[in-house]
Amino acid sequence: MKKNLLVLLIFILGCAGSRQTIEDPPKKGDSKIIPYGKKYEYIYKIVKPVIREKLYFSDQNIKVEFVIDDAFIHLRLKNKRSEKIWFNLSESQIFIGMRSSKVINFNYENEFNYSPVSLKSEQVDVFPNAFVVLHLAPADNVFTSSGDYEVSWLYPVVDFNDNAKVKEIYGNIGKRIGLYLPIETEKEIYDYYFEFEITGVREVGVYQPRKKQVPVQAQLPSEIVIKGEGLNPSESFIASTLISFFVLISAYFIFAREKGKI
Repeated sequence: MKKNLLVLLIFILGCAGSRQTIEDPPKKGDSKIIPYGKKYEYIYKIVKPVIREKLYFSDQNIKVEFVIDDAFIHLRLKNKRSEKIWFNLSESQIFIGMRSSKVINFNYENEFNYSPVSLKSEQVDVFPNAFVVLHLAPADNVFTSSGDYEVSWLYPVVDFNDNAKVKEIYGNIGKRIGLYLPIETEKEIYDYYFEFEITGVREVGVYQPRKKQVPVQAQLPSEIVIKGEGLNPSESFIASTLISFFVLISAYFIFAREKGKI
């Protein structure tokens, strides 16, 4: 009876050690991907302080070029003066319809990778003949969860396979977005207000929601606690194999002692 219990114990412990191995990942195509609808983009023109199809403005103080995407107003602002100019982002605003919002400037790589710029001061200095690049979003559209930031769309851009949403998107033609940017010199303040109008909509393809990849190492479940958690899978397998080996050796000596062989 003792022999049978001993063999069973060895088998259980050996199986427990083997659970440190990694299962094969699911193959692509195991689950059917359903499109969330079609995605669209808006075509803008600048209507204030000038009317122009291309999104740029220039005067004796500055030259500024704009790109407006789903969620951000991107701009490149050059100082044309022979002295430093500056502006405070805390005093700037973005207007969507009748709603105004403070602005937040982001470090921006692409539509999937962005984070707020950390500044001790909201003041942005631009030296003579130099330029700055800003990626601005309305503060009201910025959400955070577990340290991660999301910026919602300026206007809806996905129909979610709903005809009512399609009508809503095309119904935004004629609507406007505004940006107030007060620029200062040593002597005066220039209140710049830029306004952009949606003049058209175009379909850009099928929409699939963004899936963020969190860069953390997966922790595999185990019934044996190995000193030194955080071992990579191959190290964990070796460690669990050694544990099983020592269990077998210990069981052998116990069995042999009971039989009087040692």
